[in-house]
Amino acid sequence: MIYHPIINKMKWKLFVLTPVLLYGFVKLTAQPADTDSIKWFLDLDDVVVTAQYTPTDSRNALYKIRTIKRDVIEQRGAINLGQLLNQELNIRISQDLILGSSLSLQGVSGQNVKIMIDGVPVIGRVGDDIDLSQINLSNIERVEMVEGPMSVNYGTNALGGVINLITKKSQLNRYDTQLISQYESIDALNLNAQLGTRLTDKLLLRFDGGYNKFEGFNAIEPTDSLFTRTFQWNPKEQWFVNGMARYDIGEDQYLRYSAAYFDEDITNLGQLRRPQFKPYAFDDYYYTTRFDQSLAYEGKFLSNLFWNITSGYNTFRRQKNTFRLDIETDEQTQVAGEQDTTKYNALVFRPVLASRFANSKWNFQAGLDINYENGYGQRFNDPEAEKARYSKIADYAGFITLQYQLITSLQIQLGARGAYNTRFEAPIVPSLHIKYDINKNWQLRASYVTGFRSPSIKELFFYFVDASHYIIGNPDLQAETSDNFQLVVDFDKEWNQHRLQLTLTGFYNDIRNKIDLYDYVVVDGELVPAASLGQISTQYAYFNQDRFKALGSNIRLNYRIKNLEVAAGVAPTGRYNPLSETEEVDTYTFATEINGQLSYHFTKIDLRTAFFTRYNDKFIRYYQTLDNEGNTITAQSIQDGFVLADLTLIKSFWKNRIQLTGGVKNLFDIRNVNTLGIQGGAHNGNSNSTPVATGRNYFARLAWHFDWK
Repeated sequence: MIYHPIINKMKWKLFVLTPVLLYGFVKLTAQPADTDSIKWFLDLDDVVVTAQYTPTDSRNALYKIRTIKRDVIEQRGAINLGQLLNQELNIRISQDLILGSSLSLQGVSGQNVKIMIDGVPVIGRVGDDIDLSQINLSNIERVEMVEGPMSVNYGTNALGGVINLITKKSQLNRYDTQLISQYESIDALNLNAQLGTRLTDKLLLRFDGGYNKFEGFNAIEPTDSLFTRTFQWNPKEQWFVNGMARYDIGEDQYLRYSAAYFDEDITNLGQLRRPQFKPYAFDDYYYTTRFDQSLAYEGKFLSNLFWNITSGYNTFRRQKNTFRLDIETDEQTQVAGEQDTTKYNALVFRPVLASRFANSKWNFQAGLDINYENGYGQRFNDPEAEKARYSKIADYAGFITLQYQLITSLQIQLGARGAYNTRFEAPIVPSLHIKYDINKNWQLRASYVTGFRSPSIKELFFYFVDASHYIIGNPDLQAETSDNFQLVVDFDKEWNQHRLQLTLTGFYNDIRNKIDLYDYVVVDGELVPAASLGQISTQYAYFNQDRFKALGSNIRLNYRIKNLEVAAGVAPTGRYNPLSETEEVDTYTFATEINGQLSYHFTKIDLRTAFFTRYNDKFIRYYQTLDNEGNTITAQSIQDGFVLADLTLIKSFWKNRIQLTGGVKNLFDIRNVNTLGIQGGAHNGNSNSTPVATGRNYFARLAWHFDWK
């Protein structure tokens, strides 16, 4: 690992100065405090905030929102968002050994799933996706997921759904501290320290910092270690620090400032070359830094109105350096022309006003959503930019939703969003949501939502050409539009010490002008997909696919009795095959996911056990290629199915101040799965297999938690 002097100096300054400065800030007004003015927020068991008028019990929310709480995060031993979601139904995690982990939701992936932290979008997509392994969960209280387009509320990039990570913002005692250490048998170490202090009735300060290190892993041991230096899963180091200050203006309103810094170093060691005479190798080093800030105000206004004002400024920087290492002398020389730096900056401002008239059938929500993003780096080629290697795009939108309670059990919500986009003409985006309480146990939710997504800076003006890649943007892209239909039936009943929950969901997504990466050729100066001419190329560009469709259903069951909880789910999802319009192939290709969870609490010895499992069906795609005689044929890409399973044990000591967790991830030792046809990814090595996990992994976690008045 190369020592990066600027980045490492910044790390230690942040770790040392952040707690000192924040502590000094709150000390100026230090007074003892025993209660939290937003304690009501802590007491709600199923509260959700994503796209809601006010914080709402999930059973009363007009949207179906899935929530993963903090105890589940700890049970799974999840350090980052990718590890947490790999057991979730209707979400499929993919791995790229350089770009990281990504996801699809309801069959829709890439730019169409919006990931947010406290309502502020996460930026820095590399290869169209946010690397989920860079989203640490140390200060996350819960994760909320809304499936289906949320374009009215959250605009572009929310066409497939929204995942909103909610950070911890409250504590009841004056001081709250936690130290966590987790070690995994794949040579991964995770350290985290947290401190919260309430030195006045109105002022709360929380911060945490941590360090994650992974030594690298090979799914298949190399046959000759003398010639093999590479790792299939590359070594990485991560440093992070988060800080939050919340000032309670009154009993029902507060002002909050948050800041987060993240740093990651990935080492990609090259194959040994010329081993018999002055051997050498080319090694790549990837440095990623994120610095996110947000300022939010939330609270009542005139007793019946609720303000939520969020602003954020995020920066992302990714740098790649290539060095030649002479093995005999152990000297490194930076390779000229093989350095690359990409930067993104994003600004968001989102004021939202909602009503809460208890005696009225009408309520409303209205807001502005201003998003500005720019990018800078060798990989941008925007002819309209005012300076070289630079590009920008902005979206200024207003939205409103009207909620009408026709009868006590029936609510109807109409919404619309209008926007001005600096690159594309944005249409009016409408939505319709209906919630009907059939009785106290049964609920019905139905929705029709349209979506709009403008192409990103990367899709428009990307230019990445080297020895291994030829990928360019396409300034002639059109914006994506979509229709989504969804029907959800919920059953929830509690009796004695039992609780039974059943959810049935059906959905249909229809996306026009879906943007994807295709190999291309140049005809009369224009980019043309190679497959449309019966050709194959090694050069790739972004194109609008005429149609993308996905349909499916899922069934989720959860049953609790005393200390036992059982959950299971089944989700078949069909993805549209565009070739079915001209070739004799299935219109939809279906893949079924199955997951299950079993947990039990042995109260006498205070021992909790949890078992999670998930089956991923084989994944089939159709594509066109050439046979040995140069004729165009239709072929299949098939990735085999696999099963993931995790088992954990949690034991608490000293009145829950000390918690010891141990377990096994990936019980069945799944590493690579067979892949026929198109390769699983440019960075994933063997074209006949796709990496999905690092094999069976034992872990132990020790957490020390203490709070006092």
